[in-house]
Amino acid sequence: MAKRAAGGSVDDFQRRADGASDWSSAVPYGLRRATQALTLAAGYRRGEPACDVIDELAFDDEPSAARCLADPAFRGAWASPLLDPASVACLVVEEHVAKPGPVPASFVKNYELVTKRPDLDRGEFDRYWAQVHGPLAATIPTIRRYVQAHLSPGTRETTAAPYDGLAITWFDDVAAMRAGAATEAYAKTRADEANFLAGELPFVITTERTTFPAA
Repeated sequence: MAKRAAGGSVDDFQRRADGASDWSSAVPYGLRRATQALTLAAGYRRGEPACDVIDELAFDDEPSAARCLADPAFRGAWASPLLDPASVACLVVEEHVAKPGPVPASFVKNYELVTKRPDLDRGEFDRYWAQVHGPLAATIPTIRRYVQAHLSPGTRETTAAPYDGLAITWFDDVAAMRAGAATEAYAKTRADEANFLAGELPFVITTERTTFPAA
């Protein structure tokens, strides 16, 4: 995840980012798929969002991802003049599907950047998020699909990760997101966050395209 370079306009960044993803250096490590999510233009109306772009790359296992990350050629792939270098953050995660479901043909994708409550140990945080909060959030009727991205075992052992995970949800459109936020299920889900999360959840609402394999 990253912010655009200082002084760059949102329109110019999104236009140029559309053709800037080259993950060929990740292919030898077993890259399965890659997507690029750009923050919706409406997300800038209230100021700068948490990030401008999120690229997701999927591998078979954590060792494959770790070997890829250690390759200078791969790290060079995201050294783009479009990005603020200080803003680039990488999480190695394992997906937990909290609400299965097909992704609509046309959709918006919401990322919430998760930070655990500091008094909880990692194991209890992961257990509560997956086993208690996940089923609760899955009852929000307009969520089409909900995936929790928990830090991978190797990443959990370090303190370098900027967040403790990502909550990723798919909706038909922004109107469906707003409708979901008006439900009792949503209110109960938000009320439960104080049981395991620290403070507010930064979020970005995005549209997504596949960047690997090429169409």
